[in-house]
Amino acid sequence: MTLYIGTSGWAYREWKPDFYPADLPQARFLEHYGRVLTACEINATFYRLQAPETFAKWAAGTPESFRFAIKAHRRLTHSKSIAPDDRSFLDTFLKSVAALGPRLGVVLFQFPPYRRHDMDQLDALVAALPVSTCYAFEFRHESWNHTEVTDRLAAGGATVCISNTDGSVPESLPPGPVAYVRLRTDRYSAEARDGWLRLLTTEGHGRDVFAFTKHEGIPADDPFGGIGLAQWLMENHA
Repeated sequence: MTLYIGTSGWAYREWKPDFYPADLPQARFLEHYGRVLTACEINATFYRLQAPETFAKWAAGTPESFRFAIKAHRRLTHSKSIAPDDRSFLDTFLKSVAALGPRLGVVLFQFPPYRRHDMDQLDALVAALPVSTCYAFEFRHESWNHTEVTDRLAAGGATVCISNTDGSVPESLPPGPVAYVRLRTDRYSAEARDGWLRLLTTEGHGRDVFAFTKHEGIPADDPFGGIGLAQWLMENHA
């Protein structure tokens, strides 16, 4: 079992010189990132399909133990129905991200705030997903906040993504074969940071855990938020 820690993207020049060396060219950012952190959440796949050569380049630029979390395309999350009304596009998307090979850690389905609870549609989507890949689901409408959703997803081989925006630390993470956390608070207190470290480490003893900090608006040398927090978590987890 492994704790995969990173942030959302890596191509940020504003992380120089506190994370990236001042003289490091952008073409080598991912190489450096992969030596410090163990995962990266990719947002570009939400907007457009990526070429196989792009995924191959990302895979080649990272260690074998590195993992990518891929956001599902918006045609799959922001359409009229959660249930895949275009199965061919779902298959095309999943085939494209499979080019990452073993570095594909999890696919994140991030639904819009207006998407209300519909268990039948969610069941249809989960049933259409190949079991060879791990999946996380982020719901941003409160109607999804009950145990039926977390339990059904876990039974189907997926998990609910926790997006933390207030700095609080839950007692545990939602069930499933993996756990997925987005640490979106701008700056965590020392107590909250320590609490998240304990929780992520504990959960990582029983399953793979993916945790991603914010990537923007936070100085790269701040160990209480953003890339600095991701680096601190990597350095201190047991």
